[in-house]
Amino acid sequence: MHHVFSIALGGAAGALARYWVGSYVREIWHGSWPLGTLLINVSGSLLMGMVFVLIERAQLHPDIRSIFMVGFLGAFTTFSTFSIETVELWERESASLALAYALGTTASCVIAAAVGVWIVRNLVS
Repeated sequence: MHHVFSIALGGAAGALARYWVGSYVREIWHGSWPLGTLLINVSGSLLMGMVFVLIERAQLHPDIRSIFMVGFLGAFTTFSTFSIETVELWERESASLALAYALGTTASCVIAAAVGVWIVRNLVS
């Protein structure tokens, strides 16, 4: 049961972090591109890659996977938000902008996860 509460606590922290980062970006960014969601998803993917390798190398306790990767990063990253924002861009702006956002976000997040894996595998002993 302790495991479930740890995931819930990580999820609550991730949801709050997503809210704070998204709110801050909306305050300073006034374009139609959902920059906050992009930054959240890319940074979350980067962190996911880094934590993955640290657990793989046994430099972090395996419970961190549940707490941080499932709980915190699961709540922090925003695939459902990304999906609805893509639909809204399609409906309000243009299909090409929506497609660019969807492809750009997906590629950026996969690259960020790979960079996170590379950073830890190559720079952290």
